Amino acid sequence: MTTLAQYDPNLLQKLGLTVEQAQELEAQGISLEQYAETMQDAAQLEENAEILPVRYRIVAQAAAFQNEATGEIIQKLRVRIPFFHTSRVLFAPQNEGESAPPLCTSHDGKIGRYVADDGLISYRKCQGCPFDQFGSDPNGGRGKACKTVRRIYLLEENSQVPAILGLPPSSHRAWDQFVSALRFRGQLVSSYEIELSLETKRNGAFVWSQLQPPKILRELTPAEKYRVVSIGKELEARHKSITVGIEDYLQVNVENSNGSSTEETQQGETAGQTA
Repeated sequence: MTTLAQYDPNLLQKLGLTVEQAQELEAQGISLEQYAETMQDAAQLEENAEILPVRYRIVAQAAAFQNEATGEIIQKLRVRIPFFHTSRVLFAPQNEGESAPPLCTSHDGKIGRYVADDGLISYRKCQGCPFDQFGSDPNGGRGKACKTVRRIYLLEENSQVPAILGLPPSSHRAWDQFVSALRFRGQLVSSYEIELSLETKRNGAFVWSQLQPPKILRELTPAEKYRVVSIGKELEARHKSITVGIEDYLQVNVENSNGSSTEETQQGETAGQTA
């Protein structure tokens, strides 16, 4: 059996193996080269799979994030940001539990794709649209009928597939100020590992969580920057195929998993709306 000193540590790291795991493979007659080839074959077999990004939702009362796929509650996210953009979505009034498709969606926050009652599709400018005005909320609030979301793609450590976090209007200011400060200094969001966390806010009976100013943890290495930007280019090319829905906007109500928070009421929407 190969001794510990004979294993190439760089190869082990590339394959994600420990010395003990490499020795176990060897004991079963499988060389590291054979294992590497097999894993490459496995990747090729799955390369055409339709991978849907995992979504993180904001938990209204807990100042925490929830992984929609696993249900895990996380207080802080340590991530890299390959891509982000502004989205808008307009829904017709819905009863609780309904999930009707949106009337209008915009993946760039500038041009919306509107579907009329007869199914006719038209494209409208978001700027000046009556649904993007305060007071147009069909529920009678002071908010907007069209909901604005900062959609952020998160790349967690050791993850090959980015996750999605939708920031509703009450969190826009913290995010926009963070991005603006970096750009003012000639720096890029994609060049850093950052920490995202939340704080709870209350206005009467309404409780919601909103983004705290993101923290820079460290600057990425040149190789890390290259990988993050490469993933960002892929996302830019395909992000319009990833649907925008009401789940991007509403927060999770952990006290009632079947419902959603009413965070973006007049209290949340008029505080911190920057777009």
